[in-house]
Amino acid sequence: MKIIPGNAHEWSDDELQRALQAHLAPPADDAYWASLEERIMGRVRTEATREWYSWFPGWVRLGVAAAAVAILFAGIASWQTQAAQERMAYRELFDASSEVPVLSERDAPPHRERDQTLRYLLTH
Repeated sequence: MKIIPGNAHEWSDDELQRALQAHLAPPADDAYWASLEERIMGRVRTEATREWYSWFPGWVRLGVAAAAVAILFAGIASWQTQAAQERMAYRELFDASSEVPVLSERDAPPHRERDQTLRYLLTH
């Protein structure tokens, strides 16, 4: 809606306030309020008989879709994990060095003085 100044009736604030109050004023008739209350309470009574699980059938399609997406992500994660484990096992088997570690005399931990004395006595 485009408002063009000077093209239509210019409403003053008081006129606009009176027009809105007349249009939005609550009905003065008590029958309106009684029928409104009756409609609301009737709806509450019919809805109150529903069990908690009766609200879910409308969500079934969405729930199945969410479960399918969750299963898909879990499958992808499992597949990636298995592939990573296979790569690690392959590297462990085939990329390992074939040398057997040998502990040489110079790589051995330093002997205590008592061990050195015993070795000297046994060799002489």
